[in-house]
Amino acid sequence: MDNAFIILSFGLFGLLSGNLTTHIARQIPDVLLAHWRQQYHQIINIESPLPDESAKLSLASLFHPLCPHCSQPFSTLFCASTTLWLCLSRQCRSCRRTINFRYPLTELLCSLLFMIIAASVNDPVRVAILLVITLWLLTASLIDISHQLLPDIFTLPLIWSGLIFSLLGLSPLSLSESLTGTLIGYTLLWIPAILFRLLKGLHGLGGGDIKLMAGLGAWAGVEALPAIMVTASLSGLIYFLLIKRNRETRNHRIAFGPFLAIAGWLALL
Repeated sequence: MDNAFIILSFGLFGLLSGNLTTHIARQIPDVLLAHWRQQYHQIINIESPLPDESAKLSLASLFHPLCPHCSQPFSTLFCASTTLWLCLSRQCRSCRRTINFRYPLTELLCSLLFMIIAASVNDPVRVAILLVITLWLLTASLIDISHQLLPDIFTLPLIWSGLIFSLLGLSPLSLSESLTGTLIGYTLLWIPAILFRLLKGLHGLGGGDIKLMAGLGAWAGVEALPAIMVTASLSGLIYFLLIKRNRETRNHRIAFGPFLAIAGWLALL
């Protein structure tokens, strides 16, 4: 798509999509935690449920997000665009506390990625697929950064959608290529994870990272997996070396999911 107006329109759509993505990424872990607590109570036969406000979250709350500090609804302007709202005040109108810069940064990143897709891909179907995958990977990365968690609700649909779309002919890969990419992608991280656990007695990689790699294999195929693995590993290593100099983050665990997501997105593009 060479039309500048179309590319800018995708950028605006990316701002709005990035706004929604940040709120979904912030609220989904709370919903999952409430669900896990409820399951835990059922297992140990506790009849009185643990009160948890996060269990009351609904789809409507995603479109009318709450302040992470005081849980009051944001203004309509904030819901339209965090970037614009932060340029005006940078604070919640209710509690006057500063909102994390991650909100506008995610919006701007999402806008940039959408414009890159619009400028690089001409097939409307492939554009739509890449936009959805971009939002999917971005949301999963935000959750992994904040909670060291890649939920199955993000990794498993990525795997199944890659297989189903290849079966329907909507993916550049055939079903056999997508299935092979899934199995090889899973194995590429599963073997190092097992070896590290046997040698160190620690979990070096989470199951979410392994499933994410399998999902990327389902969409990108076997040929792209070495490039994804090398890019993600090198970028993760560089990040680790940079933060290692800081004493406060020297023993901090690194979320590997975002690096896989970045490398996988580049391979898909």
